[in-house]
Amino acid sequence: MPWQPLNKYCWDFWFVYQAQTLHIFYLQAARLACAYNAERRHNLSSVGHAILTDFGWQEISPGLPALAARQGSYWDNLSIWTGSIIEKEGRYYMFYTARCSEDPLVLTAHERRQPQNIGVAESSDLITWQRTTASRENPVIPNPGLSSGFDGVSWRDPYVIKDNKDQQFYAFITACPIDVPTDTGGVVAYANSVDLENWQTKPCQILYQSPEFHYLEVPQVFWRKLPECWRLYLLFSPYWNRFFERREPKGTYYVRSRPIKDPKQVSYDCIPWEDEPANLLSHGLYGGRLVNLEDDAPVFFGFQLEDEGGHFVGGISDPQWAIFFNGRIRLSQSKPLAAWTS
Repeated sequence: MPWQPLNKYCWDFWFVYQAQTLHIFYLQAARLACAYNAERRHNLSSVGHAILTDFGWQEISPGLPALAARQGSYWDNLSIWTGSIIEKEGRYYMFYTARCSEDPLVLTAHERRQPQNIGVAESSDLITWQRTTASRENPVIPNPGLSSGFDGVSWRDPYVIKDNKDQQFYAFITACPIDVPTDTGGVVAYANSVDLENWQTKPCQILYQSPEFHYLEVPQVFWRKLPECWRLYLLFSPYWNRFFERREPKGTYYVRSRPIKDPKQVSYDCIPWEDEPANLLSHGLYGGRLVNLEDDAPVFFGFQLEDEGGHFVGGISDPQWAIFFNGRIRLSQSKPLAAWTS
């Protein structure tokens, strides 16, 4: 059955392995603090932590968040939002989204909001986290602002990887350009770094721009070796404002590159994407992520965004297995007995 931490709302999540143990970090907010109104969770969110055991997910230190907003005049004093974790030389680095309550509101096509920025905390054991020196006073990947051509607000959900082809780190980030329709044109931008501290963000580089959706939330980017080629995959969950009628089902989608012979010859701003609509991977499960990406059938988790009445649900779904066939992905409720990749 899907898992919910006791007495909390739970939504976006990210994974990291420590030896053979799978850790999950997730956004959480106490139901009581939200007055049992899930819409209030966004300004009250912190990061929770659990590990996968033989008996399911086990919450770590339920009463003590792994990471929370700081009290005082800090750039991340409002709430903590989605991130990811990467390991480097025996230490773990959690990149996260945050906002400052003192920042002036910026008007976008949909609303007025504080700018989102990206910071990083580090840990040696995945239990105790501290902001890095570079992140204590300022975000490490700051919002590029209106002068970048983006809307000055959306700059969130960093998914950080180390690229084997050039040994650099890449942070893939949800953003929205200014000069696009109010219900399409969302992008996944990226910044790159050689050391996880100094990030190249100017000019802003774009991995993918959507002709269908305005927000591409919780991105996951990975290469997949198929029998005769490579493909780059981008998972995301589209979000659209309630004022816009959309027919597409809510859930997790993916787009894929055309077949690529040698990934080392292709930069992320020049990916040859397939000319096709985004593919629906999971109807109803939002913020989907794959884990064990090197396996023949990686494991998929998501969370239920809404029930039939449109009320927020959250939690962590039961696992499903991703099967790659003819360059496409489909999910299976049971683990395949043999390799299906083709």
